Amino acid sequence: MSYLAIGAVTKSMAELLAKKMNKPPLLGATTPKVTTLPPDDDRVDDNDGVNLFLYRVTEDPFTKNTDWRGDKSNPAARRPPLSLNLYYLLTSYAKKANGAAQDDITAHQLLGNAMAILNEFPVLNDIHDGDFDADLDTQFAQELRDSFEKIKITLMPNSMEEFSKIWTGLNKAYRLSVTYEVSLVQIAPTVAVSGAQPAIQKVSLDVSVSGGPVLASLTPATGTAGQQVILKGKGFVERGKDTAVMIDDLRLEETDLVSLSETQIVLNIPAALQRGPRLRVSVVVGNKESEPQTYEVSPWVSTIQPLRGITGVPLTFTLEVPATGTVEAEIDGTTVPTTADAEKKVIRAVVPAITTNGPKSVALVINTKHTNVRLYEVLPLITNVNVTTVASPAKTTIALTGLRLNGNDVKIRYGKLILNTGANANPASLSFDVDKRVLPTNLPASVIVDGKESNVWPPKLENIEPSSAFTGDEITITGSGLSGAAVTVDFGGTPEVVGPQANAGRFKVKVPAALAAGTVAVKVTVNGKDTNSRSFVVLG
Repeated sequence: MSYLAIGAVTKSMAELLAKKMNKPPLLGATTPKVTTLPPDDDRVDDNDGVNLFLYRVTEDPFTKNTDWRGDKSNPAARRPPLSLNLYYLLTSYAKKANGAAQDDITAHQLLGNAMAILNEFPVLNDIHDGDFDADLDTQFAQELRDSFEKIKITLMPNSMEEFSKIWTGLNKAYRLSVTYEVSLVQIAPTVAVSGAQPAIQKVSLDVSVSGGPVLASLTPATGTAGQQVILKGKGFVERGKDTAVMIDDLRLEETDLVSLSETQIVLNIPAALQRGPRLRVSVVVGNKESEPQTYEVSPWVSTIQPLRGITGVPLTFTLEVPATGTVEAEIDGTTVPTTADAEKKVIRAVVPAITTNGPKSVALVINTKHTNVRLYEVLPLITNVNVTTVASPAKTTIALTGLRLNGNDVKIRYGKLILNTGANANPASLSFDVDKRVLPTNLPASVIVDGKESNVWPPKLENIEPSSAFTGDEITITGSGLSGAAVTVDFGGTPEVVGPQANAGRFKVKVPAALAAGTVAVKVTVNGKDTNSRSFVVLG
């Protein structure tokens, strides 16, 4: 690496956060800003986002006295490289809104989003998907790829005293922050120093057999997920050693291959791929790995939204929408019609009536070609809760109706209580008696079936943002249990039909044009059940 490596690492981390924040869009239709500015710069908090500030650089003590062993672009030298550990301060900011006293809640959500991304992708070199690809110069500089060292991101356990020193040094009021160590960044010596050559004590020639698998070609190099491909080369079989094929981080054992010989391997590209569309394919024999070839999956679905939820709601696929031809969805083996939005590069399909919980395969069929398979996790659904009590002897009965309520390990979450009901064989109903207690009859309830939690019942409207707007403006509704096949927002008797709604916690809706200026009561109706009401001001 050259002295540009420090900036290249900062740029790559910022690019990773910018491409992956708010996916899935739990924060609504917003694109958080990612900056790399000093925290005292006024630009860091002019919009919702996070700031990544390089506040400290130290020399790595473990490689200080080690000669530079070179990288893919620079030869070895008999002097140590500049080996560095980089320390970043990650801080989140929310745009200040007039009259809003809880801006930092959004900042806390953004910080959690950014931390989850860095936890999910701790090695920059190893990220290869539709959002961030370490093979692209624009996202991960060539000189970083040339290094034999991995660029690893580690969350640091700093104390409050250490944070206080950082913010005091910046002469800024403390904001909730976390710090990360990024290593190892090695900057090559700019001038190679040659020392005296050692005297030749012995002239000899050592000959040894050093080999491993050689992958010469992969045919075809482009195709669908599930496509059969042929790998040609040599050294694919060695006595006493297992042969495997690595497709990115997915390992195919010999039993997963169609055929295997000394010079050829036939296999099917897996359908359920989470990274792509460019796949790194290599052959491993024992502990030796070949140089990789590349297979590109086309057509490719980069993401689906949401990743989990109920049936009867829209599922959104992100991909390049074809200009002509047919597009259908296959969800858990059922063919489903789709609608396309070429401008937003999305295709939508409604999740059909699936009778079991758990992850279900979803894919698109574009002009008879299948995309890669993604997974949508179906959750149980509550459609009604009835709570009755008896004073003597004290008892509370909680009865739920819904879909997919059957399972081997079923629990009811009622208020702050978690009630173990055991196994339940009825998918449509569940009843449980709480003996010796008279509980309130209006607490929120959900059911947990084999580890998968349902919607919250009754649905609840918690906030409207902003609290005032003109007709035709878009506002955000937040709450709990808001997902359903039929969702309507009522503005003081004027309904605005949302239709199927997948996000249980947040969605957007336009203020009806027919409303007069003034204060109206707003409520949400989810599958026939009304939430509480909140006041909203229609501006004139």
